[in-house]
Amino acid sequence: MRRRFNGAGLLLAAAAAVYLAAAWLSRPGFYDGFAPPPDSYRWVQPPAGVTSNGQKPLPGQAVLAVSSDHSRVAGGTVATGDQPPQAEVVIQPGALVAPNLDTVSVELTPQAAAGRPADALVVGNLYCLTSSVSLTQGEQLQLILRYSDQLPGANAVYRYDDETRSWVELRAVRNPKAATVTAAVPALGCYAPAAHSIATTSSGATVVVGNRWLPYVAAGTILLVLFAGLPLYLRLRRDGRSRSKS
Repeated sequence: MRRRFNGAGLLLAAAAAVYLAAAWLSRPGFYDGFAPPPDSYRWVQPPAGVTSNGQKPLPGQAVLAVSSDHSRVAGGTVATGDQPPQAEVVIQPGALVAPNLDTVSVELTPQAAAGRPADALVVGNLYCLTSSVSLTQGEQLQLILRYSDQLPGANAVYRYDDETRSWVELRAVRNPKAATVTAAVPALGCYAPAAHSIATTSSGATVVVGNRWLPYVAAGTILLVLFAGLPLYLRLRRDGRSRSKS
């Protein structure tokens, strides 16, 4: 009898261990059921499998002053109107070519990404950085992009060239706590956050490598363990009743 109880205990312990491991590795929302909460990220066009929050992303614009002798454009920051901003650009003084005007404008416009890089998954909107003037040769701007909380965390920034329909990767620094990725961009243009943690099946389908499906796998494993232990439980209960009658 003791061995039987030990067997049932081991099954329950295994189920509990699987559940705790899944809860530890999964993002917040595991305990809310199997329907993921809406993404806090504002999408132009959410990808398949992402629950949209129904809010459209906002653009950003800034007006920078030009020195009185028209030799230098002031520095500043351009951020989208989302809270927190989904895209932000830090411009150093003199980074933009000074025109024969009093001010210059800089805009950030969200767009839906046209496809994706061959070796990465786009995990946010494509943000196009434009200005009434060009970037000074040799200068760079600091671009900060926020990414979706329902997809793998971004570890790269890609520039999209609409003419050649190609993607170019830039070196980037990830901040998991803020869910942002930062890169120095050498030109105006369109940029998107991306994650390298993807794989492609033989049929060409994209598979996200991460813990997104872990709660489902864990739940299935727990049910399997419990169903496997059910016959043992019923047998122990039947034996207990037989002994009580005798």
